[in-house]
Amino acid sequence: MFGRRRSQQDFDRLRDQRDLARRQRDRLAQRLKRVSNQLSEEKAKALLPPYARLDLLTYRDDGPQRYWPQRDSVRTLAVDPGSHVAFATVANDRFLPGLRGLLLSLLSVYPDLSSSFVVFHDGSLNQLDQAELLELYPRISFEAPDPSWVTVLPRDSANRERIGVLGYLNTYALSLRGYERVIVLDSDVLVFGSLDRLWAPGSAFRVVIDCGANPYGVVSGHTGRPVINSGLISIPGCALTDTMFTRMQALIRSSADSVCPYLDLFADQKVWNQLLMDQPVELLPINFNCNIKYVVQFLEGCIEGLALVHFAGPKPWLRHEQLRGRSKSVTDHWLWIRTTRRLTWAWRLRQFQACSGGLTDWADSGDWKGTTRPAVAAFHPQALLDSGQQAASWHLVIHSAEQLCPACGGQPRWPADWMPGLNSLAEQQPLTLWAPFSLRHLLQVAGMPAGAECRFILMELPFSAVDLTASAQPGFAPWSGSAEASMRRAVSQQLGASNLHWLV
Repeated sequence: MFGRRRSQQDFDRLRDQRDLARRQRDRLAQRLKRVSNQLSEEKAKALLPPYARLDLLTYRDDGPQRYWPQRDSVRTLAVDPGSHVAFATVANDRFLPGLRGLLLSLLSVYPDLSSSFVVFHDGSLNQLDQAELLELYPRISFEAPDPSWVTVLPRDSANRERIGVLGYLNTYALSLRGYERVIVLDSDVLVFGSLDRLWAPGSAFRVVIDCGANPYGVVSGHTGRPVINSGLISIPGCALTDTMFTRMQALIRSSADSVCPYLDLFADQKVWNQLLMDQPVELLPINFNCNIKYVVQFLEGCIEGLALVHFAGPKPWLRHEQLRGRSKSVTDHWLWIRTTRRLTWAWRLRQFQACSGGLTDWADSGDWKGTTRPAVAAFHPQALLDSGQQAASWHLVIHSAEQLCPACGGQPRWPADWMPGLNSLAEQQPLTLWAPFSLRHLLQVAGMPAGAECRFILMELPFSAVDLTASAQPGFAPWSGSAEASMRRAVSQQLGASNLHWLV
């Protein structure tokens, strides 16, 4: 009727549990005291809003020397800088959407831009990529440097490994000659306002401090100056010399040497900070290079008054490659997506409306009008040849790039078994090629069969609405399930479905 008598081992075990609980209680009490003291110290500090009044303020506490950025609200007109100013950026095939967004946003603010725009790349921008960019802005030039310092680049941090050779190519802006100013821009920025201050008279470099994770920048112990961000650098013409370029190359070769914990984290940004440590520098307000982290954390996502937003960190156009939950970076992909989508929509529509191959009402034109013979359409030339039909006109429909260069990955070309059929078709009777407007450069490079005519359909996701009735006005054709089905529907509408025969 009585419970088991406790042994000495039971008492020892209970005593150990009690002592452990007391130690845990003491540690928690000490931790709570430290946190309370830190909160009290923070409350005792003066409130220094990072964006309400951004006057210069430097002070020391238990961390690095801080430098608070300035931000102004002065609106200036955007005036074409002219041919005495050049823009420079770096890109590869993965950064092509970012480069396109940069150009579209720059041209939206400066529609009459006449400056040179130099793209330094690693050789991955092919002929089609360059043709598309040249159509967007014809004053682009492409340079693929072959630097001698590639083998000595440090790869001792995730940032340096990610940037690799490409990031350092922006230093080749110092090799440009004959300009009063060269404006170096990263290809992951968007322009929202006037940049005229970048090329105003003066002989100093113009830069913006690096901040975003915090509302302030830090002062490098190596340079004695605030760490600047290399996403925007305005280089004066007096610095475009062989001496400066040679000095920069030497800094890159020695970039593995540790100089400062705040600079050693970076790749090209480190060497730019080292180069400018003894140069005249004008620090611009954060308006001219505002990190997206700063926008999200300290501006509540508002970009009003900002001239340039820098999408540092995970790239919005590569968001599908990023594992969900993997990145802890603060960003706003949708700001970039909405902006570039709006600009791309307007640009594509302007291109198409200006193209001679725009939407023409084929139902009311052509030699075949009034004949009883139908127009015949197919997705392969052999199907037209094998049909044996007496057609009023033949129409070959291209719906994807794979039809022209299946798995070639290089120079666009027609499949070898297509060319004899295309030439034979064009010799017999009128042959028209139909293709999405986005493939026009590919067709130009592949070459058109002699005697054939090419017409384009403006069909491109996400601008082509799904399963809508096409408008009679030139514009984006609706999307109908697949590219092939969408092109079939659009061509049928153009040719008049009542007098059109499709071959399977």
